[in-house]
Amino acid sequence: MRLAMQKFHSEELRSLCPGYEFDTTSEWIFLPELPPGCAVPPEQAEWLKYCMAFIFVSLSVIGIVGNILVITVVLKVRGMKTPTNCYLVSLAVSDTLFFIATTPTELSSQFTTDYPFGSICCSLFTYLPYLAINSSALSITAFTIERFIGICHPFWARTICTVKRAKLIICIIWTFSLIYNFPWLFLSGVIVDEEGRYCDFKMGREDWKYKVMYVGDLVGFYVIPMFLNIVIYAKIAIVLSQCGDKMKQDIKEKNGQSNTLLPAPPLSDMKECHVTGRRNSSKGRNQVVKMLALVVFVFATCWLPYRAMVVNNSFRDQKWDSEGYIYFSKTMIFINCAINPILYNLMSARSNNDPLNVRPSDSIRQETDSVEKQRV
Repeated sequence: MRLAMQKFHSEELRSLCPGYEFDTTSEWIFLPELPPGCAVPPEQAEWLKYCMAFIFVSLSVIGIVGNILVITVVLKVRGMKTPTNCYLVSLAVSDTLFFIATTPTELSSQFTTDYPFGSICCSLFTYLPYLAINSSALSITAFTIERFIGICHPFWARTICTVKRAKLIICIIWTFSLIYNFPWLFLSGVIVDEEGRYCDFKMGREDWKYKVMYVGDLVGFYVIPMFLNIVIYAKIAIVLSQCGDKMKQDIKEKNGQSNTLLPAPPLSDMKECHVTGRRNSSKGRNQVVKMLALVVFVFATCWLPYRAMVVNNSFRDQKWDSEGYIYFSKTMIFINCAINPILYNLMSARSNNDPLNVRPSDSIRQETDSVEKQRV
């Protein structure tokens, strides 16, 4: 059967042609025709190409616009520059960079096997997504630690959790990410042969350098950060629960409901304001923690399919490389980078009686303000 120079993944080709030995170590193989006895590969449905292109473009537009709004609100609106918001801006920059670096290649791969962007873009479009992904993981861990200090060690927070220090930490995060991911610029390139041009890694999955890079990336920017986040938010939940119980007991005592059977006199206006203020402050503090914990949960969940595929394909002969699973893992990653501004909006709507008065970063300001008041 004659085929017009089709591009095959090496594992896919071996599954189509069992027992046939291919004289190549490349991950991708171009063939003008399949050897005798090979099964005919299923053609990708045309509607699926357009469907995935629509999904990628839609998520990219939503993500870029939403994250730019978050950045603009925090930088331009007075009173929005808090330590937590600084880390959320760093996260928004990472997500925006990811869309800019990945959307063009994902769209082109749907409709052509001939890489159109050149060798420089091939290296950049490999390097920049890793830079964005890893800086996102570090930014999430940074705001988790900042909330832990602010809630569990409020006296330390007065000197440690400042905007100036947050900016310094963000600079360190991005500098480290720029340097750490620098090798990716040299680990990929455009391969040109008689069959066409394609951007690919210069080393195969069996290469030990490949395994070191991917395992280091997995452990350093997914496993360890997620483990720290789980431990820290568990500690924060315990502290908030204890503080809530203590506040309830304090309110009961102020109302005269503790250790007495006599009807309590009504609270003065000042006491009512004090109790209401403490309730509102506690509610705001809990709300910001829930929002940030949700961001962490979404990050861990959306990246899990891709990370699991990398681990499996690096150490097992049986690869996870089905077209459906790859599309699913890519879509989950795009959702992760687009959803954070939506989460801020939804959390704000839950605590606001007027949903028409919700902006993407309302919840950030309201909740972090309440946390700052708790520190004084």
